[in-house]
Amino acid sequence: MSIQAMKSAVEVLGSQTNLAKKLGCTPQNVQRMCSTGRVPGKHVLRIEAETGISRSLLRPDLYPEVPLTMPATIDLDGSGQKASNCAGDAYSAH
Repeated sequence: MSIQAMKSAVEVLGSQTNLAKKLGCTPQNVQRMCSTGRVPGKHVLRIEAETGISRSLLRPDLYPEVPLTMPATIDLDGSGQKASNCAGDAYSAH
């Protein structure tokens, strides 16, 4: 939960009042979010949609950052044998 993320969200919309209108809450609620960095889960996705501030910056406890890449191999059936995630490997001679 980040005070900086909320500050950025307010800057994008121009004021705490504008953000409050987008969220359907009072400016006092937004001020509290800004001063504490605590964003109620019900507001996270709306803030992200309205401002472009990532949900993982607003509530990393609810929306942890997901790695952009997958591991090179994955144990698909729990057997310990790894299957490659590369499509080209299906055509390799083994």
